[in-house]
Amino acid sequence: MMKPKNCRLWRLGATSCVLPADIITNVRMLAPLVDDVQLLFFESADKMRLPQPLNVQALRDIADEHDLTYTVHLPTDISLGAATRIERQAGISEILRLMAKLAPLDPQSFDLHLVREQDLSEAHWLDNLAVSLQELSAALGAEKRMVAIENIEYSYDLVASMVMDYGFSVCLDLGHLIRYGQDLEAGLSLLPWVRHLHYHGVQEGRDHQALSDVTQARMLDRRLAEAMYYGVVTLEMYSLENLKISLALLDRVAPIFF
Repeated sequence: MMKPKNCRLWRLGATSCVLPADIITNVRMLAPLVDDVQLLFFESADKMRLPQPLNVQALRDIADEHDLTYTVHLPTDISLGAATRIERQAGISEILRLMAKLAPLDPQSFDLHLVREQDLSEAHWLDNLAVSLQELSAALGAEKRMVAIENIEYSYDLVASMVMDYGFSVCLDLGHLIRYGQDLEAGLSLLPWVRHLHYHGVQEGRDHQALSDVTQARMLDRRLAEAMYYGVVTLEMYSLENLKISLALLDRVAPIFF
């Protein structure tokens, strides 16, 4: 286990878009500050309007120099519950392509949204998801544990059994729980299955803001220590100012060890 820069059991992460610049520029700036950088892919390769070159060897060199790891946010336009099999297969192919391309970086997690298809009934959407997740699980084999299904706007109970049954992990986004008025305690009960945790503030109904609640940060520190969580906690925000505010707040919270 590499020594975390933040002196906690878990590794502290930031996103690859806190500067209005390319991924490499963001990673170079963040590498001395955090233990992990979340590589964000908002669009699938075939849907990108402005393709961004990705130098995997350069990312690996930076990681080696700074004791850095990576997590990956898979494109949010992947639709494993889509109405057409062609679209679902395209999503599976994109996941497999990105995982293979980024394998030299040994990512800690590949985070995935199971997007709700509004034009389908809930039952039909869930049936499509089950087929896609079964196929993805079979294609990945043991590597399926690297894919962490993230909680988004709907109750995680809808997909939790599929996530567990097909051998995937959980990506727990605390900001989403708060933003959508979901049960924080129920979310934290998933910690034994959590591979990656997202943490960000919520202000006036907007998430991915700077952290501002010291009491909440202390509670999270305690719960992660109790769970012996050694994974990554990514401060999932998209500006350097919000990241600096959040890092300063965490510095005020004494780390808890057992």
